[in-house]
Amino acid sequence: MDKRHWIDCPATLTHGNIIQRVIFTRQDPQARQEGGVLRFIESFARAYLEPGVSSVPHVNEGIQEVFFVASGSGQLVAGAQKHGLREGDGVIMPPGVEHTFVNEGQEPLELLILVEAVPKGAKVKGRKPLVRNFAQNNMGQGHWSHLVHKVFDRNDGLLQMHAVLIVRIEAMQPADTHGHGADMDEVWYMWKGQGIHVVSQEVCVQTPGTAVSVCPSNPGHSLINHTCQPLQVFYFARYPQ
Repeated sequence: MDKRHWIDCPATLTHGNIIQRVIFTRQDPQARQEGGVLRFIESFARAYLEPGVSSVPHVNEGIQEVFFVASGSGQLVAGAQKHGLREGDGVIMPPGVEHTFVNEGQEPLELLILVEAVPKGAKVKGRKPLVRNFAQNNMGQGHWSHLVHKVFDRNDGLLQMHAVLIVRIEAMQPADTHGHGADMDEVWYMWKGQGIHVVSQEVCVQTPGTAVSVCPSNPGHSLINHTCQPLQVFYFARYPQ
């Protein structure tokens, strides 16, 4: 099991003034670095922008970013357009688009940030950001008790990842055990609540702010809500081709 809480990760700056802690990064075959577990996705971080602060205008080159507003509110300025941001909003930021985050509120604007490289020859779907709240998508069901809201998938313009989801498990509910090979990425970040995560032969109580990478998992993994309150997980994956 590869498990890491954001508070245990070094703090750095991104976009000028956004304070981030990178939880997982892509594997380096030449060195075994802490958190270097991803095979296809470049990085996953928890970040925040202080009240009354704006990021520095930024343009991505060769990468696409996916943001998720975990708490707080603010504005995204991209080109000549402004987009209001609130908890539960997802943003796909394609390369070549200048963007700035603005926090005019009284609370930190907390963001989860995914970075995916633009594959050689890939066609980027959009030339402007896509902003959408996960609750706008229809809810599905999987693995017995998972209630699933899509944030984004390949149809929305993801390049390396296949899915970014919010998964909800109600109180005192288990999920079925299912396994994954080493030829994919799948990460579960506890957004709200807590649960018991069983991965292969290891068990942990996954608390808010903890990310668990479940690939590989043999014979399988299962997230169980052992509490009297629902839990919500921020999930992202890149499946085998």
